[in-house]
Amino acid sequence: MINNLSKNISIDRFERKWVVGRNVDINTFLIAIYRSNFMFTESYDARNINTIYFDDMEYSSISENLDGVMLKKKYRLRWYGNSKIISKPQLEIKSKIGNICKKKVFPIEILEDIKLNYEGLEKISNIVLEKLKISKILFPILSTHYLRYYFISSNKHIRATFDENLKSHQLYGIHNLDFKRNFNNSIFEIKYNKNYDNYVKKNLKDISLRMSKSSKYVVTALDKPVSFS
Repeated sequence: MINNLSKNISIDRFERKWVVGRNVDINTFLIAIYRSNFMFTESYDARNINTIYFDDMEYSSISENLDGVMLKKKYRLRWYGNSKIISKPQLEIKSKIGNICKKKVFPIEILEDIKLNYEGLEKISNIVLEKLKISKILFPILSTHYLRYYFISSNKHIRATFDENLKSHQLYGIHNLDFKRNFNNSIFEIKYNKNYDNYVKKNLKDISLRMSKSSKYVVTALDKPVSFS
């Protein structure tokens, strides 16, 4: 049984991301985050995040990102914990209009956990497509897996995440699901309501990293140097 799509969580926010290269000392970077003007502190326990991205055979979502289309949309399934077992997943539709990111989250109830194998991929794909009820046919293209740390600013309005141990699996057209790609970079991301954009920009100089475009989906799908979303 799946929850009705009308019962969802909608998130509307700005997102700014940095790629933290292998030459950056992680502990030094985290100290800089704590001491920044945002005065970040940890807000939740770290947890493993697993995501399956869906796209059509023309890779439309990837093309929209690379072509700089103002209105972009991606479909993904996310769960936490064991990367090989899909448990308590949630369907997410993430769109971007200009610089504003919108995300709708739909919890999915499954009768039992699903293994991340070919049979499991077919089963969960059917559930996702039935729930979406859109005209185009989508396929599971790839999965991403990483450990995420959570932070919040002292004023409680700015959230941040730090992702490490990044891995991806290509799912479409691959005959060995055990094949994976490991990345040596980490990702730092700030997320906030658009009303705080000027405040964030004013204080970003406190974090000495160059802003970079970042999309896990595009980079892992096209097998290019790491850049995550």
